[in-house]
Amino acid sequence: MKNSYLNNLKGMERNLVDGTISYEVANKMMKRKPPLRERIGEERTISIKKDIDVERINSEIEEVDTKYFEWRNDDICQIMLQTCHENATVPNAYFGSREFKEIEDAGYKEEDFIYPIFNMEYTNQLLKELKMFRSRLMLLKPKSCLSWHYDPSMRIHIPLSGDSDSFHIIEVKGKKVIHQIEKGDAHLMNTEVYHSGVNLSRTVERLHIVGCVNVDE
Repeated sequence: MKNSYLNNLKGMERNLVDGTISYEVANKMMKRKPPLRERIGEERTISIKKDIDVERINSEIEEVDTKYFEWRNDDICQIMLQTCHENATVPNAYFGSREFKEIEDAGYKEEDFIYPIFNMEYTNQLLKELKMFRSRLMLLKPKSCLSWHYDPSMRIHIPLSGDSDSFHIIEVKGKKVIHQIEKGDAHLMNTEVYHSGVNLSRTVERLHIVGCVNVDE
């Protein structure tokens, strides 16, 4: 890829005689974190940030519920936190929340959804820090699950509510493996492979912030 970690390595300034690099350049590269794809490796989920203030995020979500009270209904359950329109007075908070084909057919890319929709200071700063785009709230009702599917890019999940009866099932070498992620952490999940979200609780809703991330930069 154009800005990939490996391409950065190839593009380092080297000695024209023997191809070596200077101590200063090597030291700089040693301090640079590898891209997320390298860090996740063969794992399906890894924690990339801890000590997230979940209570503050849930408090800021009250603005979403006030403006779009219907989004939690059984037939919706998803709403965008970022839009592709920079100066939209009233952005469509549902455009981009469903299948990738919806935005592709409209001529957009996932990376276009970077502009905050709601005045959520802490949440928006977190999305910016983690370089997330096309971020949304995804609600999984009790006794429900998502279809068995894969996505065009990896996702970061930030759990906001749910109990031990909600989890992900991810394909690992042809087998379906359960992964459970904790509140207070942001988790990178390899959603480029088949997976599903499951909520087996009878009463507790599972709510996550789910956003895309470029894992190759």
